[in-house]
Amino acid sequence: MQHLTFSVDSRDAAIALKDMIWDQFGVRGEVELIPQEHEKYRVNVISEKTLSTSQLEKLPGKLV
Repeated sequence: MQHLTFSVDSRDAAIALKDMIWDQFGVRGEVELIPQEHEKYRVNVISEKTLSTSQLEKLPGKLV
């Protein structure tokens, strides 16, 4: 199990990140989109499968 938190600049970017994680990488688990100030979003992911460093580098947003 892997827990990741990303910061993105918009709701559209948060949805794109979620879609990429679920559809391209086949991750299953929990994904939470949390609105922040100034229209930014935080995306929390609890993945049943561990993503590699190269996969994480392909994802939009900043890993926090």
